[in-house]
Parts: sequence; C-alpha cells; structure tokens
Amino acid sequence: MPRANAAVDGRPARRRSHALIALVLFTFVAIGVVNVHLVARLERSLGIGIGAEGRPSPASPSRARPVRTTPSQRNGTDDQVLEYFRQAGVEPDDASLRRLPTWAQIEALIGGAPVVYGLDRCEDYRDAVPPLRRMLGVSGMFNSGTNLVRMHLHAMRLMKENCVIPERYQEWGPEATKEQWGIRWQVPWGKHTPAKFKYAHTAPKNENVTKDDCLPIVTVRNPYNWMRSMCKLPYTARWSMQERGKPGQGTLKICPHLVYTGSTSEKKAPVEVKAKLAEQWLTYDSLAHLWNQWYAEYWRDADFPFLIVRFEDLIFRQFDTTKILCNCAGGEVKSRSSFKYIVNSAKQGPGHGKKSERTGMVDAWVRYGTPPEPKAGFSDLDWEASLEFLSREFMEKMGYHYPPSE
Repeated sequence: MPRANAAVDGRPARRRSHALIALVLFTFVAIGVVNVHLVARLERSLGIGIGAEGRPSPASPSRARPVRTTPSQRNGTDDQVLEYFRQAGVEPDDASLRRLPTWAQIEALIGGAPVVYGLDRCEDYRDAVPPLRRMLGVSGMFNSGTNLVRMHLHAMRLMKENCVIPERYQEWGPEATKEQWGIRWQVPWGKHTPAKFKYAHTAPKNENVTKDDCLPIVTVRNPYNWMRSMCKLPYTARWSMQERGKPGQGTLKICPHLVYTGSTSEKKAPVEVKAKLAEQWLTYDSLAHLWNQWYAEYWRDADFPFLIVRFEDLIFRQFDTTKILCNCAGGEVKSRSSFKYIVNSAKQGPGHGKKSERTGMVDAWVRYGTPPEPKAGFSDLDWEASLEFLSREFMEKMGYHYPPSE
C-alpha cells in the first residue's frame, strides 16, 4: 500500500514537469518562428536570399530588372552608360545623352574599379565590435560628398537606402530606424571633425554612443575639383581670395589663391587658411595643406579602422562602391536589381520632380566625367604651388592624377 500511495502522489509532479517541458519547447519554437519571419522580411527588404552559409544568394531571375537591347551607341553615348541610367530608373532625353561622357572617358579619369583605402582593417573592426553594436557613419572634408552641397547626404543616403547590419535588423525589427539598423548619417565626433579630435569632440545627440563601435566612411574628392568647389562655398574656411593688382587694375579676385602673387618658383609665399573645426579655429599653410592634413590624420595617423572612399566612385559606381563599404562592417547590401540609386538634383523644394531627377544625375556625370582643364584652370602661380604642396603620396593611394599642364 505505501508503494501504491507513493505512485499516486507522484503523478501531479510528473504532470507539472511535462507541462514545464512543453512550455519551454513552445517558447523556443515561437522565438524561431519570429526570427525566421524577421529574416524573411530582411531578405525581401534587401532583395536577396540568405543561402545555406548565411550569405546572400543571387537574386532569382524573376526579380532581375529587364534589360532592353539597344544599339551600341545612341547619340554618342555607349551601352554601358545607358544601361547604368536604366538601372537607376532614369531615361535621359536626346539632349542629355549628347552631353554624357562615354564609359571609356570616365575610366580614363578614375580608373577601372572603385578605390577604397583601409580595407585591410575590415576584419579588425568586425573582430573588435560585436554585430549588435556595429554601425557606419560618414566623415569627410567640406565639399567632399558628405553633403555634396545639399545633394541629400550623397554618401550616407546610399548607405541608408541600401545597407543594413542583419543582426541589428533582427534585433530591432522592420519598423526600426536606419540608425537602429546601424547606418548613421555622421560619425559620433562630427562628420567634418579632424580624426585627431575623435575622443575629444562629440557631435550633439551622440553623447551616449561608443565611438569605437562606429566605422568611419571617409569621403574624399579630387583635390583640384575640391579646391574649385571651396572657392564657391568655403563653409567655415577663411582665407584671402583677392589681391591688389598693378596700378589701374584695382583688386584682383584669385582662387584658390595658394600663394601670393609676389611668389617665385624658388620662394613661394603660401596664403594661410583658417577653418573652424571641432568648435575651434585651426590654421593651415594653404588650402592645399588643409586637404593634405585633414586626410593624413586618417590614412597616415589613425590607429583605428576606417575606410576612405572617393566621391567620384559614389557618383559613377554606386552599387559596387556601396557593397564594398557595407560588407566591410559585416553588413548586407540590396541586390543590383533592387538597389536604390541616388538620382536627385542638388536643388530642393517645390518644382523639382522627375525632370530634376533626370537632369540632376546627368549634370553630375557631365560635371565629374569631363576631362580637367589644363592646369585645372588655375593661375600659373597656383598651378606650380599645387604641384609642390599637394600630397603626391595620398593622391597616388586614391588613384588621382594631376591635370594636364597644357
């Protein structure tokens, strides 16, 4: 009898044990279903399929953007350029096509592939920062593509529209912000702040961000085009852009005005530049020295991972360049057929609809795909000074060439 009573008394305990096991199993299954749902949403959002090894598989043929057969050229524009515009959803009119450079002309200016400096540190970044803390933020000098004179934050809009850290997406869900998915519009220390102030300066609303968790995407632009843009829109940079001419000439406007007109080939007198960066005024020997030093604090001095990307590649190779940047941080980019190209005009506000999208992209290709003027349009003194002042080493690293001398 005691044995029988013991058996009866143990039944409720066994039932409770079975119920607990069932609850645990149900919880695991529910979590798995939610994760599968989020991954599926991520795949649809990016236009990819996650393969057996957890990496993107090619988009299925049914999702591929249709390619129309065309003559090898139309109004002098080759097929590769036309197809690029079609992939972007832009159909240039005949007048625009006559202005566009050929792909051979573009490659003659910027080479045959994107140039990204710092890719050797990608693995270091991924090893040091767990996926749920990874993020990318833009950095760069004025007029370098971080804001492209209000061209909708060109570099980071490409990233925000097309790149995501998968683990952060799964953690925060499909309704989260791009920042929660790991794509920030600037580095926590401020997009124009020199790298040496990374730990000393913090941009507003970034006080609680761990700075080493952010991989800087540093945009750079051909220094000759950059200096000409600085002449038009100097931001916080200040330097003399005029000199008193000879009797009867009045005041002469000179830009970029790297040296004073009294300079000689043997003895150059640089025109000093002051720029307000990181809430303080910094002094540089000339505008060319500002370009040199700002980027040297990344490529020469920084001991943390970063990527330096050419603005020109963000214009002419949007998909390939974005994929390189995104993958470095362990992110995934949309498939080529789903990729969102940046086509907007630099102008904003009413009256800038589809036509501005067409002319905006065409204008950018014409502007940055046109061969440079002899001596970049500089005065002889500024031209000679640029050859001496600009960092030849950094220009070579980024695949930049000097303009023709004649």
